Amino acid sequence: MKNYSYEEAISFFKNLPHFIPPKNTGAPLKEFFSLDAELKLLERLGNPQKDLQYIHVAGTNGKGSTAGYIATILKEAEVKSGCFTSPFLYSYNELFKVDGQDISDEDFARIFSIVRPQYDCLAEQGIFPSEYEILTSMAFCYFKEAGCDIAVLEVSLGGRMDTTNVIPAPLVTVITPISYDHMSILGNTLAEIATEKAGIIKEGTVVVSANQEPEVREVLENVCKDKQVELAYAKLPEPISRTLDGQKFRLPSVVGNGKVGSAANLAETYETSLLGTYQLDNAALAILAIEKLNERGFRIYDNAIRKGIKSAKWFGRFSIISKNPTIIVDGGHNRQGALALRKSLEAYFPNQKIVFVLGILKDKEVDLILEQLIPSAKHFYCVRVPNVRTMEPKELVERIQELGGKASVLDEGRTIDSFVSKSDVVCLAGSLYLIEKTDRFCQKH
Repeated sequence: MKNYSYEEAISFFKNLPHFIPPKNTGAPLKEFFSLDAELKLLERLGNPQKDLQYIHVAGTNGKGSTAGYIATILKEAEVKSGCFTSPFLYSYNELFKVDGQDISDEDFARIFSIVRPQYDCLAEQGIFPSEYEILTSMAFCYFKEAGCDIAVLEVSLGGRMDTTNVIPAPLVTVITPISYDHMSILGNTLAEIATEKAGIIKEGTVVVSANQEPEVREVLENVCKDKQVELAYAKLPEPISRTLDGQKFRLPSVVGNGKVGSAANLAETYETSLLGTYQLDNAALAILAIEKLNERGFRIYDNAIRKGIKSAKWFGRFSIISKNPTIIVDGGHNRQGALALRKSLEAYFPNQKIVFVLGILKDKEVDLILEQLIPSAKHFYCVRVPNVRTMEPKELVERIQELGGKASVLDEGRTIDSFVSKSDVVCLAGSLYLIEKTDRFCQKH
């Protein structure tokens, strides 16, 4: 077996075709994906996905943060865990974490060297697993080798046909808020989208969900009834205090059974360093997931839960990268994410207009995103997203102006220092892919 270098492994992935969503023709391509190639690859690898226990996280927004909360709680409880999330911001290594640590270059190359020969055998048969099918398979191999007690998996797109949905029934299935996104594949209504995302629900699991729209609740409840699985909704957290250093909240008191980690013990005050009003909802959902995990035989004490919520980190969701001036990075890239961002900006900076550095992918609901952000905006500086699907800045400026906002193109080489004062609040938003350009805009911060 050839031992590939890290550079060779990364080059392989960079040269693979990258996923480009199909255009929305009005008829969603629900069968655009197939798991057949991935299942064949996993079979050649000995089906490592069958040798792990899982917490599976799907939804539209908040998946990564919720998975991050859960994985950090598990670490604090000394439960060895793997965490597979997407997309990455800077390097492929971010996709795979064990006990909170990114996979090393050496381990990435070694696991790739195990998977690559099996990929080559399939390729000779005319079967070509995709980029994320290979990466997901690598995650299973890595987590099994590391001896993980639990693997936390974030769905990349949809659910039913996502690359992570090749696993047996997870211990807990987590559904974050479901909204409109990827309609060209998942469907044009909330019910259609929810049906695709609920495709990860399997007999034998327990489902926990964020508060959902009525159409979504109906789908989830019908699927859970059909699969004969329990469905529980997270309690709405009560904010106590909020600063740029963190947030405090409590969960409503409910009657519990006194078990370790039971609902009765969770009616306490929590702290989180993650900002954004929506992070309290994500934390409440993560806490409920851990409560259900305890009901399935784990012993994760309240102290570990509190420590995990407080110490969780998740860059790119209302992340403060400078306080003089205040610069925020947020990857909100759909209508629900943009609304959550606006509400957070209004909560943290009442009565202050925001300077946006904005880049959006052209296949997103651009007008709906802009309609959420324009009321909070002082000015938009428009940039290209480092992705072939980017909307050109000039076109984005025109759309903003048509909707009544003020906007201009941010020229290459120009930094935030050149157009803001120290009293301004600046928000880089519109796409997770934009985050990798943060250093370019903030050279002096």
